[in-house]
Amino acid sequence: MKGTIVSAWMNTCKELYGKEIVSEVMTSYGLKANKIFTPTEEVADRIALGMVEAIGKRVDKSPDVMWRTMAHQNVKTYSKIYPAFFKYDNLYSFLQAMYDIHVIVTQKFRGAKPPILHIEAVDTYNAHMTYKSPRGMFSYFLGMLEGASFHFKENVTVETLERTDDFLKIAIRFQQPITLQKNFHFNKLLTFGIVKKLEAKLALATLFLVGIPAALLASYSPNNIAVPGILALSLIMPFFTGKQLFKPIIYINRYLDKLKEKDFSIAHQISTDDIFEELNDKLVALIAGIKTDFVGYKSTTDELNVFADSFSDISNNIRETSRDIATIVDQVAEGAVSQTFETHQVSSQLHDSIASLNGVVEKENQGKVALEKSVEVIRGGFEEMKLTSHNLNNILEQFTTFKRKGEALQRNVQEVRKIVEVVEGIASQTNLLALNAAIEAERVGEQGKGFAVVATEIRKLSQGSRTAVLSINSQLEHFIANIEIFMNGLASQFSVIETENNKLNAITMENADSIESVVAVSNLIVELIDNLITETKHFNAISETITSLAAIAEENSASTEEVSASVLTYTEEIASMSTHIHEFKRVSTAFSEDLEKYKI
Repeated sequence: MKGTIVSAWMNTCKELYGKEIVSEVMTSYGLKANKIFTPTEEVADRIALGMVEAIGKRVDKSPDVMWRTMAHQNVKTYSKIYPAFFKYDNLYSFLQAMYDIHVIVTQKFRGAKPPILHIEAVDTYNAHMTYKSPRGMFSYFLGMLEGASFHFKENVTVETLERTDDFLKIAIRFQQPITLQKNFHFNKLLTFGIVKKLEAKLALATLFLVGIPAALLASYSPNNIAVPGILALSLIMPFFTGKQLFKPIIYINRYLDKLKEKDFSIAHQISTDDIFEELNDKLVALIAGIKTDFVGYKSTTDELNVFADSFSDISNNIRETSRDIATIVDQVAEGAVSQTFETHQVSSQLHDSIASLNGVVEKENQGKVALEKSVEVIRGGFEEMKLTSHNLNNILEQFTTFKRKGEALQRNVQEVRKIVEVVEGIASQTNLLALNAAIEAERVGEQGKGFAVVATEIRKLSQGSRTAVLSINSQLEHFIANIEIFMNGLASQFSVIETENNKLNAITMENADSIESVVAVSNLIVELIDNLITETKHFNAISETITSLAAIAEENSASTEEVSASVLTYTEEIASMSTHIHEFKRVSTAFSEDLEKYKI
């Protein structure tokens, strides 16, 4: 099933039953609710037919009612889309053209297979119509028939004569005459079942109406009666016979008069069993062919009118657009001239700026070399400072060791002092002991003289020891005082060195961060200088490009002036084309009006 048909069905169902139900059904069949069916798209019958019947279940309508209702609505839609297909004088003429309409519409979509429709008049008011389609959509066909009857305001009665899976034959009775049937009995009488040629019929009529009666008169009547009788028969009978045999000519002339009046709506059928019937049948067939062609002509005129309207709108839009383009081109031309002048100015200014920039870059290169040397000097000084700090730390460590040894010496002197005090105490005790011994020796007398000498010597030794101790003690006190002065000075110097060393270490750490920052800034400056050199090269290239653009701008200025002249010519041509389109529309409309004069 072609997408254009399915699209028409879904749109009709949306009008009849609402978008929500149709969207739900389309979604249930795996399609998007807002899907747009393309005209040439193939939709499986299972989906196309199934969706309509599924919508019917949602709205509680049988498939027969669904198809009939939808077909009836589609006739209204098609009559608006294809008005030329519905411009017939009566319903029968429309049904005659229905197959041709199907063919014309489906020719636009490759692969479409329209149902085969055929209608044939049985008598003045009755016709038999057949519908053949592998899909067997009989309800849809009958709904279309009902919709067409409503459109042409004709009530018809329909009776099913034959029906199979893919074929339907119905009898239709119309209220208005659909054909004019005329039987010419005299012509048929002279046929005798086998004679078809008109000259044979004339011969037979002459034989029976003139020859035989004349022979009988000559045989059985006197000459005075036979001769006048034969002459009368020879005059009257051929006249009568010719008049009767050529009566169909009058009927055919009336048919031609109808055609002359552009009335093709009713077919005139005659029955003569001779050449007149053949001529009339050919005329009817010719008219049928003309009516078929008229279906195409009317479709083409509708399309031409729509095309002319669309093309007229397009040409008007193009004309307005071309005027805008002409204005814009003029502005562009003016802008191109201004751009050329400004481009030259920019190129000159940029060239001067680049020359200055090149000078700056040269100085920056010199500064770059000096900066790199300064950074190296700073790094060298920092390394020497670090070495000094390291040496000072070593000295401080040595001072610390020396300080510790001085403190130990001070402690040892104190121990010596204690020993001297002990010796002094021993000397005093010895002196006292010697004094006591001398007293005892004096008291003993002669026996104690030797002991008194020893006591005296011991006393002298004690006094000498005491003098030596006092001297040692004096020297020791002086040494202790010098050691304390030295240790105090050493402690003071150690504190100063330690403080200064801490400051130097702090300064070294701070300088380390500063040196790293200076190096980073130096590297950044070097990188910026390198980038500046690169950008300078780019600017030089841009300068060359702008110089080229200046030349191009001059060429564009000349080209825009040429384009402006061409657009002006183009605008005039568009205006001329618009005039011709209006003329085409007028001719197309006139042709369509001329076609409307024909009743088909």
